[in-house]
Amino acid sequence: MNKKSCFFILKSILFLAFTSLFVACGGDSESEPNPNPEPPVTTDSYVRFTQQTLQVSAGQGATYITVEWSAAEWTLTPGNGDIIEELAMTSGGDKTKTKQKTRVRMIHRANLSTESRSQTLTLTNNETNETATMTITQAAGYKAASVTLNAAEKYQPVVGFGGMLNPVIWCGSNLLSTGDINKLYSPNQLGYNILRLMIYPNPNDWAADVPAAKAAAAHGAIIFACPWDCTDALADQLEGKKHLKHENYAAYAQHLVDYIEYMRSQGVEIYAISVQNEPDMEFTFWKPNEVVTFLKEHGQTIRNTGVKLMAPEACGTQPDYTDPVLKDADAFAQTDIIAGHLYQGFIDVNSGSYVKNRHDYICGLYNKLNGKTWWMTEHLFNDGEKSNNQADWQFQRWDYCLNHLGKEIHMSMEGYCSAYIYWYLKRFYGLMGDDDNRSPVAKGEIAKNGYIMSHYARFANNTTRIAAEATQDNLLTTAYINADGTELTVVMLNMQNQALNVTLNPGYDVEVTEAIYTTEQVDMQAATTVDNDNAAQPGVLVEPWSITSVRMALK
Repeated sequence: MNKKSCFFILKSILFLAFTSLFVACGGDSESEPNPNPEPPVTTDSYVRFTQQTLQVSAGQGATYITVEWSAAEWTLTPGNGDIIEELAMTSGGDKTKTKQKTRVRMIHRANLSTESRSQTLTLTNNETNETATMTITQAAGYKAASVTLNAAEKYQPVVGFGGMLNPVIWCGSNLLSTGDINKLYSPNQLGYNILRLMIYPNPNDWAADVPAAKAAAAHGAIIFACPWDCTDALADQLEGKKHLKHENYAAYAQHLVDYIEYMRSQGVEIYAISVQNEPDMEFTFWKPNEVVTFLKEHGQTIRNTGVKLMAPEACGTQPDYTDPVLKDADAFAQTDIIAGHLYQGFIDVNSGSYVKNRHDYICGLYNKLNGKTWWMTEHLFNDGEKSNNQADWQFQRWDYCLNHLGKEIHMSMEGYCSAYIYWYLKRFYGLMGDDDNRSPVAKGEIAKNGYIMSHYARFANNTTRIAAEATQDNLLTTAYINADGTELTVVMLNMQNQALNVTLNPGYDVEVTEAIYTTEQVDMQAATTVDNDNAAQPGVLVEPWSITSVRMALK
């Protein structure tokens, strides 16, 4: 064998030997890699939070806390405080596992105070006794506010609240059943106490309203009635409108007396009757002086039945119709209740001088009445009803209802009104849903407007309004005292996106016996009361964009 051959053989042997040694030492090879390699063994043990601070919402809620740990068992321990309500787990870990993460669900309580607060959460490594701390903070849930009452400063008597019974001659099948009436007028439900009826021109139709009227009366409701049509037999035309001839005034008065006597024969006592619904409109048109003349000449005939007489009940409670009744001593003597409607603007006092002047005139009526009262006997809110676009149906929205019906009742009470009566009880824009596709609730169910009125009906019926002053401009508040002076009530509209912790200052030691609230989400739910360790300063939590009513018994 020559030298060249020997060198080649030696080179081959060395290559094979080197390759075998490289593979044995873990170098590249053509074999498949292990897809689940074992983690390196370590004896390091630790536990820690992924963050040292945590901010939670003011309301009750839930969030997650993440614990990082390795080769350890651990324990979570809440420190002193009242934020943490529940931890899904208070211990975990495993000494045989490394580099792990665990998410722990934490439920936190609502902060019902007017101050922010904090609470610590301690994480302990059970192997080493080392600890880590997280600080949990929570903003104040409610802004402090107060309402001061003065029962010695009394204003108008408040008779009550209610609506119009859907008239059978106009509403077809959309009528109220006895069950509907019970839901609206039972003191244990919505608690309305005034029902308005239409006096139909044809006496043959009067019987249709008897069942509903009797059902409402069974709950203690006041029943009053208003004529729209003076009847064809008694009418002529004036300015293109139906008009009652003067020579038929006596016959018309008898028509109203006949209605009173008929309803009485059916077991329905009529509390009051109107001369004419909206004499300034086209139903039956009256000039202002004609209303005065009828009151003077035939008012006593109607009042001799024991029924009160109301007038003039003009569409916008205009001075043109109201002042002549007030200024004529004989007509005013025959008028027990000054009635009017709030169409043509009332709540938007900043929209211009016309509305502001109307508002100021209406709110000034009480001081002119010498002990008599004024009633708001009809209004409705139906913005967007003629649109085919549901987005335009504003009456379906909570903010619209609160800013219209809620605000108007409040302003009427502040304006010395003694009774507030909405238009149809059962209508898509009314107090109870009907079968119209625009109705926000099912037929026979209570709409948001219905609950808003109930807050006043249940807490202000048969009371006297007293002075109430709130420290928050957007907390619209009225207060009331019952006849024997043993109970105070408050109705508050929170017209802002701010929850309030309201301290009530009634001027007496009291016990809160009932507190309820309504928002977009809930209806007539129990409100949270706050014990301020002072019987003369009870508290209640008032939610944003809500109506809240409170009843207090004097101790």
